[in-house]
Amino acid sequence: MEDSYNKTAINGLDPKFKFEVIQAGGEGLSACYQCGTCTGGCPSVEDMDYTPRQIIRMVSFGMREKVLNATAPFICASCYLCQMRCPRDVKITDIMAAIKSISIKYSNSSGNTRGQAFYTSFNEIVYNLGRLFEPMLMLKATFRSKESFGYKIKYLTKSVPLGIEFIKHRKFSMKPKKVESIEEVQKIYENVRKMEAKE
Repeated sequence: MEDSYNKTAINGLDPKFKFEVIQAGGEGLSACYQCGTCTGGCPSVEDMDYTPRQIIRMVSFGMREKVLNATAPFICASCYLCQMRCPRDVKITDIMAAIKSISIKYSNSSGNTRGQAFYTSFNEIVYNLGRLFEPMLMLKATFRSKESFGYKIKYLTKSVPLGIEFIKHRKFSMKPKKVESIEEVQKIYENVRKMEAKE
């Protein structure tokens, strides 16, 4: 049994990956019959390297490396539209979140550094402030990624006009502000970390 598992893993497939995703919160994954409703209604699908339907299929096949290196789970806006429309009640948004969680856990072995950098920076800012502060997110995520320094500068320079428009229309303040009940937000994060440590 062990030998056949190793041969499958060498061929790039991990039969245990599906169960790893289910355990991390990817409920109902096995119920998917690949109708494509999730992909058809996804507002972020144009920017994804794989569609939600493809991601679920890849997880089912045990394509661990491809899934953890995909940008799609990190591009998912968690709008829950796919989940609401799914005729099989597959928790697609939760599956995407589970994949992100696994990808962060194995960040050293996964090649998706930009997605991980964004996700890690987002959570760090919300933990410290209780809310998101976009300029800080952009800087942290860009410099945390493993892209070349030249790429980082080019990316930030390209984003300046958009940032100016946001400031003009008062879409975010120039100063980060903490929420009053920051301890409550941090307690949620700490409880999640305790739950993850028990798994």
